[in-house]
Amino acid sequence: MENVPVDLAELGRVAGRLARALRPGELVLLYGPLGAGKTTFVREVARSLGVRDTVRSPSFTIANVYAGAECRINHLDLYRLEEIADEDVVALEEYVEPAAVTLVEWPESGLERLGRPQWTVLLEHDSVRTRRLTLRAEGAEQAARWRAAAEPDA
Repeated sequence: MENVPVDLAELGRVAGRLARALRPGELVLLYGPLGAGKTTFVREVARSLGVRDTVRSPSFTIANVYAGAECRINHLDLYRLEEIADEDVVALEEYVEPAAVTLVEWPESGLERLGRPQWTVLLEHDSVRTRRLTLRAEGAEQAARWRAAAEPDA
C-alpha cells in the first residue's frame, strides 16, 4: 500500500489485515508525526492478535508487553530515547524475539539495535479525519502473506 488515504475505520481494517499477516519474531516499524495514528494502529493490531488489555503508548516507559492469543506483543515507543543516556538505554534487541511480534513507534534512534524490519508503516496527516498510509512488506514472504490476509470482497 502506497500513500493511500484512510479514515480511522479503514486504518483499523488495515491494522487487522496486518495482524493476520504477522508471525511471531517479526518487527514492525511505525513512522509518522505526533498524532498521525501510530498508537491507534498498534492498538488495532494488538486487538486483532487477541490482546484484551488496554493498549497505551509507552512514551515514558519505552516498552509495554502484552499477552496476545497466539504470541506476546512488544510495543516500543522510542520518542524519548534521545533524552536517555546510553548507560540507561534498554537493551532494545531483547524485545525483538522469536516468541513475540514487536511494534516500534519512533524507531529512528533504535535502528542499529532493533535489526531489519519485516514491515514498515508510515502514517501522515491528510486531514482532520483522514491519514495517508504507506505499508510495506519488506520481503517476498511477507508480501505473499499480506495478499493472503486480504478480506474477501463483500
